[in-house]
Amino acid sequence: MFGDRGMGMEREKKVAFLTIHDIWFDTECFEKSKYAVAALHTNDVLEESQFDFRQETKTFLLDIAQDEEIIFSKFEYKSAKYAINKAVRDGVTVHELCTDAEKKQYMAFQQEFCEQKGIPLLHEDELESLAGYYALSAEGEYLGACAFIESSDGKTVRYKYGATKHKLNANEIILWEAIKAYRERGFQYFDFGGCVPTEDKDSYYYRHYHFKKKFGGELIDSYTYFRIKGFYRIFYYIFSKFVQLFFKGDVNGFTNWLNQKGILK
Repeated sequence: MFGDRGMGMEREKKVAFLTIHDIWFDTECFEKSKYAVAALHTNDVLEESQFDFRQETKTFLLDIAQDEEIIFSKFEYKSAKYAINKAVRDGVTVHELCTDAEKKQYMAFQQEFCEQKGIPLLHEDELESLAGYYALSAEGEYLGACAFIESSDGKTVRYKYGATKHKLNANEIILWEAIKAYRERGFQYFDFGGCVPTEDKDSYYYRHYHFKKKFGGELIDSYTYFRIKGFYRIFYYIFSKFVQLFFKGDVNGFTNWLNQKGILK
C-alpha cells in the first residue's frame, strides 16, 4: 500500500504555468478547494450550482459486492476467464505493493513503460495516494503492476495505472486478484478507469475499450467537474476550443500530447 487506505486522492497538477487542484471522488474537498482551478473526477451527478463546467466521458463499472462466482461469470470466456486461468496454471502470482523496495521497482518499471508509450508518468507524490498490485512469473520475472485509487467512502476503487510486459496474461490476473481483494475489504464497485467506446479497429482506443469491456462491467457516464475563479475561466475556454479544433474533443489525446511536449507536470 502506498499511503493511508481510503483517503482518495488529491494533488497539484501543473499544465504550463497553470496549477490545478486535481481531486478524485471527494466532492467535499472539491467544494472547499481554495485553488483558482479545481477539478473533480467522479461518477456522481452533481447539481449545477456545485460546478462551473463539466466534461463527460465513459467508464465500465463492475458491481463487486456479489459472490466471486457471479462476478467471474460475467467475464468474457476466451479473453478474460481463459486468460486468468492460464496465468494461474503458468504459475503467475500477484502480490500487493507494500515495501519501499517494491515501490521503487514499480516506479522504475512504470517510468520506462510510459516513456516507451509516450503517456503521462506517475509521479512519486501521486504514488502515496494509490494502492497497487504486481505480478511475478513462476521464475520470479517481474511482469508489471497496476495502481488504483480508493474513494474516501470505501465504496469505489478505480483502475488508474497499468504497466506490464503484456505477457503471461499479467494484466488480467492482476485485475482479477485486485477485484477479489477489494471485494473482501467491502468495496462495492470496481471502476475500470475510463474508456472511449469504439468499434473502429484502427482507433487508438479500440484495444483499451475492448480490454476493459471483457470484464463484464456496466458502461456508464463519468465526469470531470471544474470550479474556476475569475479570469482563469478564459483559459478553460481556450483549452476547450483548442481540444475541439485540433484533437476533435479528445481530451486524452490532448493530455498525451502535452506530456510528449513536456508541458504536463
